[in-house]
Amino acid sequence: MSKTPTRAYGGVAAEQRAEERKARLLAAALELFARQGYGRTTIEALCSEAKVTARHFYQLFDSREAILRALYDNIIADLRAGVLKAMSAPELNLSEQIPLAVSAMVHHYLEDSRHARVGVLEVVGVSPQMEARRREAIHDMAGLIEAYLNNLVSKGELPKRNYHLVSVALVGGINELLAEWLMLENPPDIPELSEEIINILNALIRGAAR
Repeated sequence: MSKTPTRAYGGVAAEQRAEERKARLLAAALELFARQGYGRTTIEALCSEAKVTARHFYQLFDSREAILRALYDNIIADLRAGVLKAMSAPELNLSEQIPLAVSAMVHHYLEDSRHARVGVLEVVGVSPQMEARRREAIHDMAGLIEAYLNNLVSKGELPKRNYHLVSVALVGGINELLAEWLMLENPPDIPELSEEIINILNALIRGAAR
């Protein structure tokens, strides 16, 4: 990735122009990776969609995988923020927070299904580095669920034990349900899918409490 020029052009600072190009490239990546797949999308296609030159692309990203990583990081950061907001609502008790958190997660991914297609499908099998980042994101989300379960432990609503595997299983299950939803010709609506995920969570919690 080369250094971006700093001089102004047309009254717009170079840094601002670079940020605008980056935003357009990320929007192009979301659109093309979701529509035709990461593997079939070239850097030339990304540049054409974003209306930037290849030189500008390489000023911002080292490679096609680098822009996928940046896009995935943005998707996961927004997802995490939505889940945390739902789980920290002070007026709700713990049993009310988790359905809201699940709903926030599902809606974030599926209201614009391009997020789910990139975040669940297109990042799989890209490279060892991308797989490591994907696993990191899964464990981060599992950590939020584990913290929720440990709060239930502290309130005497669950027995004390290690809930790490239960949490990872739930995140993995959510990913598979989202992948299945994307593949179905007539998928269920988003509230129905959210309800199924909440049922899975409750079943896992009941099983873990035995």
